[in-house]
Amino acid sequence: MIMRILLLIPFLLAFHAQAQPDTLYVPSGDSIYAFAIVYDPVEPAEQYKMIGRYAHQSDRIAVSIDFKRGKPSGIYRAWYPNGTPLIFAVYGWGSLNGDWTEYDEFGKVATKGKYRDGLREGTWAFRKEGIVGSYSKGLKHGKWKYYSNGRLIRIEKYRNGEPAKGESYNVG
Repeated sequence: MIMRILLLIPFLLAFHAQAQPDTLYVPSGDSIYAFAIVYDPVEPAEQYKMIGRYAHQSDRIAVSIDFKRGKPSGIYRAWYPNGTPLIFAVYGWGSLNGDWTEYDEFGKVATKGKYRDGLREGTWAFRKEGIVGSYSKGLKHGKWKYYSNGRLIRIEKYRNGEPAKGESYNVG
């Protein structure tokens, strides 16, 4: 009996922790606003979805994330307070592992890339900044292109997070 109670303690702690408030940081213009999020209660199970709602507007879902065996695994989504998508991401057994898309407050894609084992990997595009570049194991690696008003203005090359000497130049 005591062993059964001890085995339930981690589940009870996890259940209690999920009911605690959290914070979602939401960009708007040049500012970032912190919103309190409160999660719906969940029953511990092999697989479940956590739903977090804006504390000031409980009819609005702020985040949802799939869990398997107590770890994030599957789709993560976040929304602006008005319901517009904010983030779409994929988790694989506890860490980011797949697509990552951030949206601006008007619903346009602002940032797009992929994660592998929690680190940025492959091509990433940052629309507001006008930058497209590559990562390898979370470090800048390869060509980074910088745009202004849709025109390419600069190219830089990186190797393992460091600028490659003599391989950066202005265009046009």
